[in-house]
Amino acid sequence: HMTINLADAILKTAGLNEALMRECDIFFCDKPRDTEYSGHGELYSSSFETFAVDGSGGEYVKLEDGSIGYISSEGSVGRVAESMEDLLKFLIHAGCISDFSCKYIYKSDELLSAFCSGYIEKSRKSYNEKGADFDEIRGEIAKKLSLEYNPGKLPEYAKRFYEAASREPLFTCKFGDGDEEFACDGIISDILGIWVNELVGMTRDEILNY
Repeated sequence: HMTINLADAILKTAGLNEALMRECDIFFCDKPRDTEYSGHGELYSSSFETFAVDGSGGEYVKLEDGSIGYISSEGSVGRVAESMEDLLKFLIHAGCISDFSCKYIYKSDELLSAFCSGYIEKSRKSYNEKGADFDEIRGEIAKKLSLEYNPGKLPEYAKRFYEAASREPLFTCKFGDGDEEFACDGIISDILGIWVNELVGMTRDEILNY
């Protein structure tokens, strides 16, 4: 029942959906709808309905088992949270799923903590430069949703995201069959971006061999 309450609250609280779009790149639809990403031979591993979108046309979807999937506009598909509450806690602190998609930051709790500390620090700094207060803005959104705001818990929320994305049965999409079969990329990526090195404060090799 939590799911309905949160989506309801977002649609009924003035300015909240807009704030989520601006801060966390998620905008809730008035009511659940069919996906735009169908009709071209897509075979999804679960049925679902779309309940929110992001700025580039990606979709957040509710899967049969109640967990939350994501279909990005670039064509990656996967589960991102076990519940609406997990999704929103993660997004309020992180703001962007793709920033947390690198599988290497999950190699150890130390690496993940270092990454998350660096990430929050960088977010605060960029908000300060615009004369804004990261914690105040994000904390306000959390408060309106009766969710805890605690940046120290970002590693925990990120780990839950990673576990949701990695657990069986995966939420996947493929096209065609037999020799012509093509699978969409998952949400977790094995690309190690330069900025990951910078946030963790380690070289590429140090992270890969950690």
